[in-house]
Amino acid sequence: MPSRPHVRSLLTALVLLIAVTLGVWSPPTARADEAACPAQVAALEATLAKIADHNGRGSPGGVGPPEIVNPYNREADQLNAEKAAKLGNLQACVVVTDKLRAGGPPTKPLNQGALEGIRQARAQVPSGWRAPTPLPTLGTRITVPPNSPIKPLWDAFNKQKSPEYPYPNVPLQGARRPTSTDTHPAQPGKPIGTNAKGGPAVSADHIVPKVEIMYLPRFMELTPENMWLVMNAPANLQWLPTVVNAKNKNSRSAADMQGVDPEWRDEQVALQDEKRRELTELIAQLADSQKP
Repeated sequence: MPSRPHVRSLLTALVLLIAVTLGVWSPPTARADEAACPAQVAALEATLAKIADHNGRGSPGGVGPPEIVNPYNREADQLNAEKAAKLGNLQACVVVTDKLRAGGPPTKPLNQGALEGIRQARAQVPSGWRAPTPLPTLGTRITVPPNSPIKPLWDAFNKQKSPEYPYPNVPLQGARRPTSTDTHPAQPGKPIGTNAKGGPAVSADHIVPKVEIMYLPRFMELTPENMWLVMNAPANLQWLPTVVNAKNKNSRSAADMQGVDPEWRDEQVALQDEKRRELTELIAQLADSQKP
C-alpha cells in the first residue's frame, strides 16, 4: 500500500519567526519601530494570523489523502512566500528608520488626534499628484500656495512642532550643540549669544526645508507615521544660529542664504544636495515597503 504524503506544517517556522525578528528587540525599540512602521507590522501580523489558521486546519498526525494534502501544501508554500515578503518589508522599514534617526534621538510620535488630522488631509491629495516644476516660491522661499492640493496637509504638519522644541542637547551631523560663547562657521567671529531663556541662541534646523520635503517624489505615498518620521529625521537636521535660521527658513536653495559666510554657504549647497538625494532614496524605500 503506497504511503500517504506528509502535510507540511508552518508551526515551527512561525515560532522561529517570532523569536528571531521580534523577540530580540528591547521593549523601547520594539515600541518605536512599531510606531514608525505600523503598516508593515499590521501586514505581517495579518499573514501570521493566516498561518495560524492554516496550521489549525492540519490533520491529526500530519498525513492525509492527496486531494487534501496537495492543496494544503500549496497554501503552505504561498504563505511562506507571503511571510517572507512581509517580513522583508518590515525589515526594510526598520533599516530606513535607523538611517533617518542616525545621529539624533528618536522622533517623538504624534498623538492619535494629530495623526488623524494628517491622515484626513493626506486623503484630500488627488491620487497620482506630482509636485509642480519648478516648485512654487515666494521670493527666495519655497511655498505651498493656498490653492495647492497639498495645502491642507501642509497646514496639518504646521500645527505640530517640527522639529521638537526645545530640541535635546545632542550632536547633529556629528557636531555638538554650540555654547553661547562658541562661534559657528555660518558666521565666523561672531559668538552664538544667548536666547531668552539664557541658553545658546541656536536651533535644530532642517537642511532640506520641511516644505520642500512635501514636494519630494513619493512622499505622498507614505503613511502619516512615516511622513512625520521623514519630516523630523535627525539625519536632516543641523545646529544653526537662530538668527541665521530665522532669516533663511524655507530658502529655495542654500545658495540663496543671506548673512552667512560665502565658503560655508557653498558647503551648505553641497550638503543640501546630498541630503535631498538621501531623503528621496529613503522615501522611495519606505513607500516600497508599504506595498501590500
